[in-house]
Amino acid sequence: MDPSDDLDERRQRKLAQMSLRDEERKLNLQTKQDERKLVTSTNVGRKYFEQEYPLMKTQIEDLFNQLSINYDEKFIQELADRLQTLEKFITEHVDILCSRDIANAQSDVMKLRAQLHSLQYNTLSSTHRIDFTKINEDKPQQEHEELNSISSSSSLTNNIIISSNTINISNKNNELIRFDSFELNGKDVAIENLNQCELFLKGIPSSLQIKNLHACILIVGPCSRSILIDQCQQCEFALACQQLRIHTSNECDFYVHITAQPIIEDCHNLRFAPYNVEYNLKDEHIKQSGLIWTKDYWNDVRDFNHMIIGIPSPNWQIIEEEERKEWSLD
Repeated sequence: MDPSDDLDERRQRKLAQMSLRDEERKLNLQTKQDERKLVTSTNVGRKYFEQEYPLMKTQIEDLFNQLSINYDEKFIQELADRLQTLEKFITEHVDILCSRDIANAQSDVMKLRAQLHSLQYNTLSSTHRIDFTKINEDKPQQEHEELNSISSSSSLTNNIIISSNTINISNKNNELIRFDSFELNGKDVAIENLNQCELFLKGIPSSLQIKNLHACILIVGPCSRSILIDQCQQCEFALACQQLRIHTSNECDFYVHITAQPIIEDCHNLRFAPYNVEYNLKDEHIKQSGLIWTKDYWNDVRDFNHMIIGIPSPNWQIIEEEERKEWSLD
């Protein structure tokens, strides 16, 4: 047999395999889209969204006005709950709304969460600034040891601020940062202005707001609500959440499990793969987070800068299996 014929035959088989994989991927995406449309078609629809959404947003804005007059922890918790409900409401209707409506609604949520984080940050007293070199002696021994362990492995400074509802991490360079579930669970996490840092967040945050990271690695347990990412460059993320929106970010890899389409805008050279984080408490944390693990749209990315049906976006691609990394939070 002529060697050139054998080479040509192998090439043809490879092309056939690639074509089959592409068809399977397209069929899988279409099936998922049909499933989402079936779910949302049981709702009242777009008219119901247009009636209810402004009311929900106005109620949240009224709470902010009350907070500006009299800061009260109960209003903070109610705000967090209402924002969670608003995000869920958007997710349930995402397939019957146009791209502009989705962008506007999620932009509203982003601004409201930023306003909440800013309010909490500014009202924190100096006693909330954590100094991991000084632990109260009346703390339980186990908690004392855990905090000492975090201090030695993470090099935390007062650029990390913790309150009852939030964790703020900012302005760090070349550091290893770890949080365990006893500090992380149920809190909104804001991360900003980090360079060449590695963050391992083992637990169930309520939401993540991430801005201006360069050459960082962020590995997180299942997030019960949304994750917003802005202005990140050359980073690696492993995330699980209900909603993921990425703005103005370049050359980043995302290993994600997500129960709605990831949305990107003004981004370039992004890559996606399935969530690949393992640790002992993972199954327990998934149940506690409320995420539906049988529903996953990691490879169904919606690019707001490329809405041409039938033509793949040039701004993202799938990470080939042989290139994918694996992470552990243990």
